[in-house]
Amino acid sequence: MSDIKTENMWLMKGDCLERMKEIPIGSVEMVLTDPPYELSKSKGGGMMSGGRKFMQQVRDAGMIDGINTGSFLDACLAMFSHKQKFCGVFTCSNKQVIEYISWAESNGFKYGIGVWQKTNPAPLCNCKYLNDVEYWIYIKGKKSKILGNYSTKSMVFTSSINKKDKAEFNHPTCKPVDLMEKFIINHSVDESVIFDPFMGSGTTGVAAKNLNRKFIGIEMDDKYFEIAKNRIMSA
Repeated sequence: MSDIKTENMWLMKGDCLERMKEIPIGSVEMVLTDPPYELSKSKGGGMMSGGRKFMQQVRDAGMIDGINTGSFLDACLAMFSHKQKFCGVFTCSNKQVIEYISWAESNGFKYGIGVWQKTNPAPLCNCKYLNDVEYWIYIKGKKSKILGNYSTKSMVFTSSINKKDKAEFNHPTCKPVDLMEKFIINHSVDESVIFDPFMGSGTTGVAAKNLNRKFIGIEMDDKYFEIAKNRIMSA
């Protein structure tokens, strides 16, 4: 299975930390991604069979406790033409929030933490709170601007889990396209290059294409790479 490269899109198959080395410095203007992180160690937390299968894939890739946040962010930063042009939005677990903040502060970057509030979270069968929010964080250098408008700048995004997309694309952590569009509007302009090193089923790529942005995505799983390719190209 080979890469797909056009004037407006570059879909890369493989390990992101290795393939990122091939992307020319200065060719990325925004990182927008949903990295793998520990979804659940509970056997009774309401995770569906598809989610358990996905977690096995994460374990097989050596990422059961998530990515090495600092090393990953350093690799992202290295792709920007200037340190202070860095711009990234990342979903993360509550445990990882402090890691992102620590990295941002060590580099002198501004940051903000928001949530995606789910109106239809999965029911739980144990003694825990509902998993009805996911965290996201933006990190930016001094030369990166926050754009958008009043309707896109809320730090709380409320929507239902798109069960149709999750079922159609067979990915348990499929994010809403309009959530990714909000981030893209807030942090980029027409024809900016949006980079997703954990492409998954291609949601970020679809959002980028919808908003007339260029897109670079990396995915190591053969099945999801094919799903993302077909989904983005037909958007």
